[in-house]
Amino acid sequence: MKKILYTMLVALATTLSFTSCEDVPAPYDIPTGGNTGGGTTVDTEGDGTEAKPFSAADIKSGKAKGNDVYVKGYIVGFVPDKAISEAKFTADGCEATSNVLIAASADETSVDNVVPVQLPFGDVRTAINLKDNPNNLKQEVILGGNIENYFGKPGVKSVVWAKIGDKEVGKKPGTEVVIAGDPKGTGTKEDPFNIAAVNKYIKDGGAADVEVYVKGKVSELVEFKEQYGSINYYVSEDGTTNNQFYVYGGLGLGKNKFTKLDELKVGDELIICGKVKNFSGTYEFDYNNYIYSLNGKTEGGSTPDTPDTPSTPELTAGLNLDTTNGLVTFVNDGVAEGEEVKFEVKDMGIEDPEQKGVQVTEVTLSDGTKLTFSADEGEKSKPTYFGKYGAIRIYKNCSINIAGKSKIAKVEFTCDGKTYVGNNTATLAFEGNNITYKNVYTAAQGGGVQFRFKTIKITYAK
Repeated sequence: MKKILYTMLVALATTLSFTSCEDVPAPYDIPTGGNTGGGTTVDTEGDGTEAKPFSAADIKSGKAKGNDVYVKGYIVGFVPDKAISEAKFTADGCEATSNVLIAASADETSVDNVVPVQLPFGDVRTAINLKDNPNNLKQEVILGGNIENYFGKPGVKSVVWAKIGDKEVGKKPGTEVVIAGDPKGTGTKEDPFNIAAVNKYIKDGGAADVEVYVKGKVSELVEFKEQYGSINYYVSEDGTTNNQFYVYGGLGLGKNKFTKLDELKVGDELIICGKVKNFSGTYEFDYNNYIYSLNGKTEGGSTPDTPDTPSTPELTAGLNLDTTNGLVTFVNDGVAEGEEVKFEVKDMGIEDPEQKGVQVTEVTLSDGTKLTFSADEGEKSKPTYFGKYGAIRIYKNCSINIAGKSKIAKVEFTCDGKTYVGNNTATLAFEGNNITYKNVYTAAQGGGVQFRFKTIKITYAK
């Protein structure tokens, strides 16, 4: 009898032991470490701070918003072209360096649960992209950037900082650029900026639409872009990688195209001419800059033209150009004003994954009004959307037609730069619900003034 009772007690104890184990929380039910952070899912709510980053789930739910925030997730794939429906959940065969996809789970394979991340040129792209770093797949990453739509869904753009494993690259959001060294030079051909001076110029709000000269030595070669004949590289005061300044889309001596990367060498002494800017916390030369002097050689160099400031006399009827505030207005004379709607170009769903600009032909606004873009036959430059600026550019002899959902009384464009308001020889015509604008330029040489706009405010007829 005692033996039977003993056996029953052992069985009961064993049963209770298994039951209690099933009720015990992690780490027992998470093989990779549970509460230690070694799991494969990030689904806790964050607040966007470095201590508590937004999760991929926060972004997907719409909870995550704002600029200069931190985001955490697992790298699960990439978008090879322009549509997120083409997403690849692998690193094999990856040729895209401009984006990755992150998710709450390292094993995610549904496009419905991913967050697209745009990787800007520079250290962040170099360290994070799957083409060059296939082992990053399924690795946890923390990013610093802005919550913005990308590939038509909530994503992360303007990434300035990233941490993967023990490696950190870039500058944390909100980090102020420290001016290292003694600023020298005035930015002219005769007295170029040194690296400290051009950093100070940008930090102090120097004009982004004026070309300046900067002197430095090549410190690092990044990549050669054959389709543009340009090289992305860094320069510094002494040719080392300390206090580097990024040169994006650089052309050769006298604006000639490069044919290979080794046409530049680390240590080459340069004077570079071009426009400079603050791009998501990185101070850099804008594209189409060129080398004025290479190791003292200036053959083919030229002094940059003074930016055109269009005048307003004899403008076509209804067209107003405001170069003080960077505004272009189409006014349908005599039509009473009614409903007003504003649209941001960056939110129109146009994808520019490589951040090099994409030709734009047609955009339908959310209220049904349609924008159609075209260029005269023989014009090489077509209307183009640049994702990095969130702007559409209308080049010389290119047109935009606005087919309104109803009659339009007025259209106001906010331009990407005060002087980029188009030529004063542009034409404008109203016909029913349609408006046609053409950036006419008839001079034998030159490109005239571009019309670059970031927002459109449409006032429909009353």
